Amino acid sequence: MQQTVVFLPGTQCDERAFVPLWQKLDLHDRRYVPLQWAETLEQMDGLTAHAVGVDSVHLVGFSMGGFIASRFALAHPEQVRSLTLMGYCSAGLSDAEQQQRQQYLRVLEKGQGGVMSSKRLAQMVNMQGSHAAEAMQSVQEMEKDLGPSVLKYHLQCTSHRQDLTTPLADSGLQIHLIGGDADQIAPTSQLQKMHKQIPQSRYTSLPDCGHMLALENPQGLAQACSDYWAEVHSPVS
Repeated sequence: MQQTVVFLPGTQCDERAFVPLWQKLDLHDRRYVPLQWAETLEQMDGLTAHAVGVDSVHLVGFSMGGFIASRFALAHPEQVRSLTLMGYCSAGLSDAEQQQRQQYLRVLEKGQGGVMSSKRLAQMVNMQGSHAAEAMQSVQEMEKDLGPSVLKYHLQCTSHRQDLTTPLADSGLQIHLIGGDADQIAPTSQLQKMHKQIPQSRYTSLPDCGHMLALENPQGLAQACSDYWAEVHSPVS
């Protein structure tokens, strides 16, 4: 496909969160925003701007990356051919999620915080999915390699997320919302509500996966993305 697609990862993730998806896609120009390098929200915005450059691109943001991708798209709509948001809810984080993150930040700032608990891992991955074992391994490897400092910066940068639903609805951007049918982080009910509030959006629910879409159902995700990009590139008259 002769188009440029820019990918933004989620919290404490790197390019490994997308590798199974990339293996299923045939892209002319694939770019990745290394949000794991950032220590501030401004740095995340800067890394995104650097990856996009002066080109017109398709943006793909996963989870936290969906927030950063949305910020760029709203600031530079003329450079965004489409915005794909995977496992991301534009309404922001609930009070309970905010409190949970603040508690974990306090633990991290004390130099504590170890391996992801089995309960948390079960929230990230659909344990009954056909790719559950591979997905869990990738999540655990990213957590180990990136370490608690990356998690701390990501939580500090992006926990206070403004509600971007109305700006996205008013933007005129072509938006594709994708969620896993067993996602506990960005559940189907939230994404369906978001879809109703953003008239120009499309919503796709992927079977057999939780939050880690590209690791759990790469084939289904690749097909959904490719079909949407082709439609945006060649709209029906």
